[in-house]
Amino acid sequence: MMAKNIVISGDTVTGKTMVAIGLAGRLKAEGKSVGYFKPSGTKSYIHSTPEEDVDEDAALMKELLGMNERLSCICPIVRHMSSFDELLRIGTETLLDKIETCYERISKDKDFVLVEGTKSPWNLLHVGISTPEIAKLLDATVICLVNFPDIEAIDDILMQKNLFTNLGLEKVGIVLSMVPPMLKKTVNENIRPWLENQGLAFCGVLYNNRELFSPTVGEILRALDGEMVTGSEKLDLLIDQFIVGSMAPENALKWFRRSKDMAVITSGDRTDICLAALETDTNLLILTGGLGPEIGTIARARELHVPIMMTALDTYGTSKIVDDLLGTVTVDNKEKIAAVERIVGEALHLECLDF
Repeated sequence: MMAKNIVISGDTVTGKTMVAIGLAGRLKAEGKSVGYFKPSGTKSYIHSTPEEDVDEDAALMKELLGMNERLSCICPIVRHMSSFDELLRIGTETLLDKIETCYERISKDKDFVLVEGTKSPWNLLHVGISTPEIAKLLDATVICLVNFPDIEAIDDILMQKNLFTNLGLEKVGIVLSMVPPMLKKTVNENIRPWLENQGLAFCGVLYNNRELFSPTVGEILRALDGEMVTGSEKLDLLIDQFIVGSMAPENALKWFRRSKDMAVITSGDRTDICLAALETDTNLLILTGGLGPEIGTIARARELHVPIMMTALDTYGTSKIVDDLLGTVTVDNKEKIAAVERIVGEALHLECLDF
């Protein structure tokens, strides 16, 4: 019996891996055997070795599902900064051969294979291995995740629908992600009927939930290879947003006062920004450039019980890394994995596409 393939598509920070975790949990609870496949991923410098480039999501799912296949097969194409030229040189035919060979190993004796898409549905169109093209190759059912902060996101839904249906894929479902709870009535009364009138299956809603989308101080620490100056006991604290403090203190205060449960990223020598941040709802100070804080900053942070973290990375590199942490799941955060299995598993409607 051939495995049923479910392609999980979406843009960056929509929760594709979280949906894979939730789906896997639900299917396994029903006694199904489940595999995971990510045809193309991104190199994780934390998990990779000199011998093998590793995608972080593939490493996580391999452990969660107890898969025996090598990571190089679970995610056969691992990209880095110079990969686009390299993929063009390799060519579509060779890339597809590699993907199909690994898929055959992953899918053997499986009831379902969860196939995670690239960082956007159109990514890698130039070499013929975009998510819609992979979905067509595998004759897959498709779940599209679309961030839905407001009603204007319906245009994103139509764009994703067209990418798949233009290739002849008919089984396409939508999961709305990062939806503000205040839109619950609008989603149920207006958006869901509209989706169904467009020929799309409504497969669930992931509301903007801190347990799902906010990284912890500990996860940020590991991602930045940082060092705690104060607050090492607060590694489980959740961070909802990141603000770069590179402006004048009086301007910075305006932004800081508008935010809650934030981490402020600034150079270690910007004492003025550090002290301004500490007078607002700051959960974490991230000091860049390997520069430590002054004694006055440390004293005030300890008084207010605000952790301070140092990293050798510059401010731009730091902000880029932490932005990618929103909505991610790491293998060592067992509590978050359990929360994802529970919350996402309950939010998904598996009957939406006749699984």
